[in-house]
Amino acid sequence: MRKTRLTSLPAPYLKRLWVREDASLSEQYPFNLPWMDRDFVLDFSTPVTIIVGENGTGKSTLIEAVAAL
Repeated sequence: MRKTRLTSLPAPYLKRLWVREDASLSEQYPFNLPWMDRDFVLDFSTPVTIIVGENGTGKSTLIEAVAAL
């Protein structure tokens, strides 16, 4: 079992993903994946940043620029 590391970074950052108890799971992707059920929990031991945007808004360009630095 991995030891959970605490971070001193301020919120907001993603700590955990789970399926809400009141969620209605459909038979469509991604809820039809074999591991996606009410017991699904994904804990992150380090902070996670998610970049979201429409196609063509520069998400990949931003990530490539950060990687180049």
